Amino acid sequence: MKEDFHIDMSGRIYEKGPIGIACVGSKTKNHNGCALRGKMRRHIEKNLCVGSICEEDAKLYAICIYFLIRNKLENIDTLIICNDENFVYVREYLHILLNDNLFLPKIINITEFQKKLGRKVKSFADNYSKAYRKRGLRRHKWHIGIKLEVVEITYEMIKNKWEFLRII
Repeated sequence: MKEDFHIDMSGRIYEKGPIGIACVGSKTKNHNGCALRGKMRRHIEKNLCVGSICEEDAKLYAICIYFLIRNKLENIDTLIICNDENFVYVREYLHILLNDNLFLPKIINITEFQKKLGRKVKSFADNYSKAYRKRGLRRHKWHIGIKLEVVEITYEMIKNKWEFLRII
């Protein structure tokens, strides 16, 4: 059964401290997410970034989203992404990363979703992203409160996708 999935980020890539990113189904409330340490983001910034900050932050956000949705693409009808980073770049990088996949979902931002509904709503992933930011890096806290389905993303995984995006 296909459904809409919401993506939201808690914290900002350019700020200190961890960030949490969550992907939540609108009907089933199935969710997964990731958390990135501030130290890893600085390491990425130092070793991989060469373009404008806006594009590089969007690239990192798109890579994290890719790892969150890659195993459930056949269940995604529409991907609704919050405007935490420049949406145009995020969508462009996601299309490149998902290019070889048969189940390419429709990708819109939260503003388009709100216009379609005719009212202002928060992302369903808002509270989940905060939980992933606060508890996603502490394995012993994954089962307290909302059970977290953490997708562990390593520097090497990010580096491989970063290089892939650089070649294209």
